Parts: sequence; structure tokens; C-alpha cells
Amino acid sequence: MLSPNRELHGIPVLDGAFSPNQRLDQARQLGDDIERPDDIVLGQDGALYVSTGNRILRCAGADFETRAVFATLEGPVGGLACAPDGRLLACVSGAGLLALSPSGEAVGKLESVGGEKISCPLSVTVAPDGAIYLTDGSRNNRPELWLADLMQNRAPSGRLIACNSSLGDARVRAEGLAWPLGVVVSGDGREVWVAESWAHRLTAFSRAGDDKCVIAKNHTGYPARLVRGTDGEIWMAFFALRTQLTEFVLRERGFCEEMMRTVPPELWIGPALDGRLNPREPTQIGRIKKLGIQKPWAPPRSYGLVARLDAQGGVTETLHSRVDGRVHGVMAVRPIGSRVLAVSKGRDCLVELPLGRGVQEG
Repeated sequence: MLSPNRELHGIPVLDGAFSPNQRLDQARQLGDDIERPDDIVLGQDGALYVSTGNRILRCAGADFETRAVFATLEGPVGGLACAPDGRLLACVSGAGLLALSPSGEAVGKLESVGGEKISCPLSVTVAPDGAIYLTDGSRNNRPELWLADLMQNRAPSGRLIACNSSLGDARVRAEGLAWPLGVVVSGDGREVWVAESWAHRLTAFSRAGDDKCVIAKNHTGYPARLVRGTDGEIWMAFFALRTQLTEFVLRERGFCEEMMRTVPPELWIGPALDGRLNPREPTQIGRIKKLGIQKPWAPPRSYGLVARLDAQGGVTETLHSRVDGRVHGVMAVRPIGSRVLAVSKGRDCLVELPLGRGVQEG
């Protein structure tokens, strides 16, 4: 049984303190821009693999600045993971989960489970024993329609799927999840942690049975991908923060549906990945420039946030790129040796985080 006392109400992800090592804007960009990067993983060959559009890039060099196309797939690529045998696992919109050989050739595919197609694969992780866990975000929308999925405010339809190392024996472990964008196996290997963006929740599912436990139920942001670090710690990315205005619009269904019918999606009142202002966007209750300056404490239409969690899911460190910052829309973070890297989908870059102490990949 999972201990119920692990439930932590409203973890204070935004701690209000900004000492130098908490400024995500001090992150160092590695190499040239990468268009809309979505996830990163270190391969067994020592190269970094980055999903961008319908391609996966292989990045080599001391700062991963040498880039080449590793594979071009049939749809937008999201979550990535590396299997113990060197295969690269890739979530492909509309296609499911693909396994790629070290040369970039497709050698396996998981397209459906329980008779239902996996059209919205978001994230994938591999357990120490080789088992694979995949999240399917929605029965209604594909990954690229994430904002529409949020604003439609439908009943949650996401799934946690498990399969073996050969992508066989697939089965649904949990249903009714609200856009489960993050998934990782806990440091002790006994649980699978799932981050639900629209529920702002982090939940632990037992690998051995049907038990589950809510670790955090009210994050201040929309959680993205999870990754295991050293000593059982977990790193969590947040692609945006919640605001009172967005929460209000989600409740006002008539207004929200009219907005979706008549306004271009990039101008909807809701979270955004890109911190650069569009002069036509809604003011978002004060998110405007005055005298050429955008206030860092303005309501955040876009934001950058990364959190380090301990083995119980408590926040031990946060790094912020505030409203006037440059590292927004962080989709994934990854410890690699003594460094921690992240991708900013809002600003098209791969960055190294400014940390005060070293970490190791778990």
C-alpha cells in the first residue's frame, strides 16, 4: 500500500525567493537555436537527442553544438527515452510509440492498446527492469492541440500505458488522466509518477498493484516532463503558470467557446509558451509594456520554471524565468553527468541550468 501521509497539499513551487542560482535566465545556451524543441535524452553513444517538429536531432560535441538529423518521422515528435539496448523510443503524434535503432531505422511500434489507437502520445520512460511506461494525453486531441484540449475543458481521457521492452503485452494501468505530460519511475523502482498538466497534480502509481497516491494536488503551474536524477530525486519542468484570468475563462463556458470560434488560437486568453509579446494579444490584466519595459511581476501569460523534487516529491529547489525573462515554455529537463540541461520550446533553445552543486543522471 502507498502511504496516504505522502499527500502534500499545494506544494509552494513559486517560493518568491530569487537568489542568483534560482534565476533560470542565467542559463547558458548551448549551440544555435533549435526550432520548438520538445524533449531531450542522452543516448548510449554519448550524443544528445532532441525532438523538434517531425524530426529527431543528434547533437554531439562538448556543448552538443554539432547537430545532424537522426530521423524524420511521420508526425510531430514529443517524448523521448533511451532503452538499455540502445534503441531510442519516440512518441509520435497520431502514430503511437516508435522504437528506433542506433542508425535511426524504425524497429518496433506500439500503435494501440485495448483496441484504441494511441493518437496523443506525450511521454515515455523505461524502468530499471526494462518495462516501458507511456502516457496517452487525450482521446480528443493530438499533442500539438494542447491549448485547445485545455480550453475545451472536457472530461479527462488520458491514459497510463505499460508494455514490455519489445513494445508487446501493452495494457492500460490508469485512465481518466488530465493531459499526463510527465512520467517517470521513482528512484526505488516501485512506483510510476505521473504529472497531469490540466489537473496540476503529481500522482504515484504502484507498479505492483492498483494502489495510487496523490503526491501534490495543486501546483501553481502546468507540469511538463519528469526525469530521475541522483539519490532518488526527480526533476520536473513546468511549461507555463496558471493565472486567475485563465481559470476564470475556463469556468465561463459561453465566453470560452465563443473565443475559440472567433479568435485565432495564438490570441486566446490562456497559457502560452513564447514570452515574446504579440501586439494583438489580450493584455492579460497588466501583461503589457510601459516605457518599453515589461514588468517581471506582471501576470504570466508565459513563464519558465524548473523544480527539483526529493524522493518523496517535496520541492527542494526551483529556478525561474519570470515574465520578462528569456527561457520560457520549458518542456523537459535532463541531468547529464554533473550538468543539468533543459529545452525552452518558447524560445527555441537548449540551455544548461545554473546550479550551485553537481548532480548525476539516475
